[in-house]
Amino acid sequence: MNHEKIGIKQLFLLMLAFEIGTAIIFSIGTEAKQDSWLAVLVGMLYGVILILIFTTLCEYYPNNSLIQIIQIIFGRFIGYPLCITYIIYFISQGARISRDFAELILSTILVETPSLIIMASFVAVIIYTLRGGIEVFGRMAEMVVPVVLILLITTWIIIYASGVVDLKQLTPVLGTGIKTVWKTSFPNLTSLPFGELIVFTMVWPTLKDSKKAKTVGRAAVLTGGVLLTINMLGVLSVLGPYLIDRMNVPLLVTVRMVSMADFLERIDAVVILIMVAGGFFKVGVYIYGAAVGTAHLFQLQSYHSVLIPLGVIIISLGQVMVRNVTEHNSIGSIFDMSFVHLPLQLVIPGLLLIIAFLNSRENLTGTKCEKTNT
Repeated sequence: MNHEKIGIKQLFLLMLAFEIGTAIIFSIGTEAKQDSWLAVLVGMLYGVILILIFTTLCEYYPNNSLIQIIQIIFGRFIGYPLCITYIIYFISQGARISRDFAELILSTILVETPSLIIMASFVAVIIYTLRGGIEVFGRMAEMVVPVVLILLITTWIIIYASGVVDLKQLTPVLGTGIKTVWKTSFPNLTSLPFGELIVFTMVWPTLKDSKKAKTVGRAAVLTGGVLLTINMLGVLSVLGPYLIDRMNVPLLVTVRMVSMADFLERIDAVVILIMVAGGFFKVGVYIYGAAVGTAHLFQLQSYHSVLIPLGVIIISLGQVMVRNVTEHNSIGSIFDMSFVHLPLQLVIPGLLLIIAFLNSRENLTGTKCEKTNT
């Protein structure tokens, strides 16, 4: 494997782009109605707990990816199928988000273009970038993500200044009850987008200063959570709690309602740019995680050799995994949440952390006993 390294700033921007990539476009936490923004904040707090679990686990096994850690802790008999499960998970998530991206493009700008062409072009550009290494991917995040954030903030300013905002749409606060906010934030908002950061256990070994992973992780979760909350407040105050639940792309609908002095309007292109950039980095990290995991599992010298085959699998899977958007969203919110996301994002990492902690205590006790005997 190549010894590629990325900096703290690059990792932070990658994590931030990954976290808000599709969440800022789609409706999240709408079950809580006007309290959706509160649900996002609570989900962010759960996300901080998850990121502490992920980073602490990696601290016990520095310079090792999740796939390597699983093999160290569970051995070959249990670890091998579990590693394959995580690789399949990364691939399926990459395929799902690629399909999301294709559906959004089809419904906005390239209405009559085959989804296969959109997905193939999208994934091909990602793989081309990743073949340059995670360093190139990180540098691209360093260049692109700040521009996207500036555009996003500018979009919010335009929305609030255009006069379409009605803050009464946000009242009454906690009108749905604390219980509804809690149910909405966990597990839905905890898993998506915060729990998805489990894939960064494949990226953290490339960080130049591995001790900073926990700090960068917390900062990314908190920053992303605040940005998603601000976005939800803006969209809610324009569309209202009942209309937003019916929209596939509420941010796009919101900006289409903006008009300032009959001059500044139809800023759809900004949202589409944000959408493309977010999808690019999110799918890219998943492909990287699957490629590195495959290389570690089968002891390949480089992950670059499996990038193209993984790209073909992701494109094919994205085409056949569901028949339509409704089925796509239904499977993602019900089946995946209960049987895929929670076990792989919370249960297994938590179990790995407990075993790692017990092993470290046992090793420490053994060392002390040896010194005493000596």
